[in-house]
Amino acid sequence: MIHPSSLFLETPRPALHRFFRARIEEAKSSDTAASWEEQLGEVLDYTAWHRFTVRLDRANGNGWQPLTKKLHGALSGGEKAIALHLPLFAAVAAHYEAVPLAPRPILLDEVFVGVDAVNRGQVFALLTALDLDLMVTSDHEWCTYGELPGIAVHQLLIDGDDDAVTSARFVWNGTDLEAG
Repeated sequence: MIHPSSLFLETPRPALHRFFRARIEEAKSSDTAASWEEQLGEVLDYTAWHRFTVRLDRANGNGWQPLTKKLHGALSGGEKAIALHLPLFAAVAAHYEAVPLAPRPILLDEVFVGVDAVNRGQVFALLTALDLDLMVTSDHEWCTYGELPGIAVHQLLIDGDDDAVTSARFVWNGTDLEAG
């Protein structure tokens, strides 16, 4: 059996100790009169450890701007979808870096509705660069973009006589869509 302490190398231990010691001292000095259970809850609340800001450059001369509700509201439907998806893709890819050889699935329902074909190609190029294993559902998207080196497409077919469902398989090889 592996002892939990052996999962950490010796090097990060002092850094973790300093990090948690600083968080404990911060909670003690906040003068909130909170119980030790509440203080410990604050110390271990990992959502307070980091703040992320999504920034967007619309190439309109304003440069990089924080993605606020107001800016998000001014975006087109496709721009909104991209602005919300890209940070999530980056976070998923960063999460998967811990185990490089493991499958890296990302599942998307009705993939990129409202995003134009040029931007969809660019997003698929990003997903390829992030080495994510993409599974999508769509009634219109066949993923036939030059930026996507390959993908298998399964079109579901229903036989009207007996309601049986089967699939037809197609493969996009980066340049052509082939049956089979």
